Amino acid sequence: MAKARRAKRTSKAKSATKVKRKKARRWTERLDPSAVREALQEASIDAYDEYEQHAGLLTMIEDQLEFPFRAEVLGEEVQVVGMDWPEDDEFGLDLVIERGRKRHRIEARSVQLLEPFPEGHLYLAAYLYWKRHL
Repeated sequence: MAKARRAKRTSKAKSATKVKRKKARRWTERLDPSAVREALQEASIDAYDEYEQHAGLLTMIEDQLEFPFRAEVLGEEVQVVGMDWPEDDEFGLDLVIERGRKRHRIEARSVQLLEPFPEGHLYLAAYLYWKRHL
């Protein structure tokens, strides 16, 4: 009987020490949704189709987003030093990151901006919102 109680207590202690991992919040979830929608509308106001919306968004990001800025990719802090129009993805956006002395192109959805957010970050958030709802 004592053995059973001890096993029960050990089981309870183990379950109490289990920590549920919360899903990491995306940086865009900390923004005002109406400000993101306003940036999207501003960037694509004269666009007639998805191609023109994409071009308007990337042009606005290129013009307004201040580089370099801090971000995180796969849990590691990096510097985002620029952007490139996509080579393979019709509606993509590649950010150029610097890790150590090397530069890499990475799809914008894989980059988590760190606070303080750079000037023009709402246009990047607007692109990500548009891409999710495309």
